[in-house]
Amino acid sequence: MDFSGIKDIMNISMLNPLKTLIDKVENLKGKKLLYALIVVFVSFTVIGILVGYFINKGLNEDETKKGSGDTTVVTPKEEKTYYEGRVLYVNPLMYPGEKVTYLLTDSSGKTILLLKSNDQKLALAENLYVKVTGKMEKLSDGTTDVLNVVEVVIKNASD
Repeated sequence: MDFSGIKDIMNISMLNPLKTLIDKVENLKGKKLLYALIVVFVSFTVIGILVGYFINKGLNEDETKKGSGDTTVVTPKEEKTYYEGRVLYVNPLMYPGEKVTYLLTDSSGKTILLLKSNDQKLALAENLYVKVTGKMEKLSDGTTDVLNVVEVVIKNASD
């Protein structure tokens, strides 16, 4: 096979300047090689900083200005209620399958409502006077209210 025709096409095409550039870079030695590497490093660093600056500028723009502004998403606000009283432990077997382990009582000892939580915040506030905040739910029987506690604030004697 004779590849001389292909070599002529490659020499005529755009690969010829690239080939001469590679040959010149391969012949660099000593200080010239060091200067060439520094120039390449500095030029790519400047290009990277400029690209990063303009991308960051584009990301900082407010997106609502670009759109028509007709669509607004309104998230419903959860109704959170709060009660104050003393947190007391109740046997979980009294409410099987409900994860209710505490109840809130007033100063005279009457039960205000049942409490449940996904973590240990009620255990830390056991036998203390607190202000509990959360979302009101119903037990599986559909009549008994239970407060799913999100926040517990311990009250002291001066409050």
